[in-house]
Amino acid sequence: MKPSYLLFVLAVFLAGSVTACTKVEKSSDGDNATTEAETSRKAEPDYSKRSVDENNKDGMAALQSEDFERAERIYLAALRQVEGMRGQEARYAMVLSNLAAAYEGRKMYAQAVPLLNRAQRLFIRAYGRFADPVYVTLGNLGRVLGKLNRWEEAATVYQTATNLMEEGKATSKPIYKDTLSKCLQAWQSARNAHKAAKIEAKLKELK
Repeated sequence: MKPSYLLFVLAVFLAGSVTACTKVEKSSDGDNATTEAETSRKAEPDYSKRSVDENNKDGMAALQSEDFERAERIYLAALRQVEGMRGQEARYAMVLSNLAAAYEGRKMYAQAVPLLNRAQRLFIRAYGRFADPVYVTLGNLGRVLGKLNRWEEAATVYQTATNLMEEGKATSKPIYKDTLSKCLQAWQSARNAHKAAKIEAKLKELK
């Protein structure tokens, strides 16, 4: 399941017969689009001069509007800001997670993986092993690994998340059942019938 901000829209353009004249016009339109994008970027504020919280809020708005390139620029600036802060593990992890979301939106899945790995370790330092941000980040990591067809790794990550929820007595939370379902799908995609059967048995016990 895609996160709420990843509502990809497919725009389909139907063109008629293309003449030499229309080719020139299309090229001109392309140049105009490029110029508009450059102008828009120049009009953006200097993110390095704003607070991390301001950048995070603006970055979230960019994610929600699916402006993933802008979100990436914002969170790269926020990352440089937060890297120099002490005792800010949760804020650091949040920035890493949101930058990973921007990369995921741009289908740059390989770039998102190390960020989510770092984020979940920082969330553990901030909140301990049995906390929702840890479970959510592991779930996001599993999803991205799945998009890379690294199904065994994805399944292992999902299973780590469910094991933590079981240890932390969080099995009544909706995220537990959802993560179990994703873990089952990942083990099935990895063609590990034995481990898939074990997860399926857990899911049946919840019903």
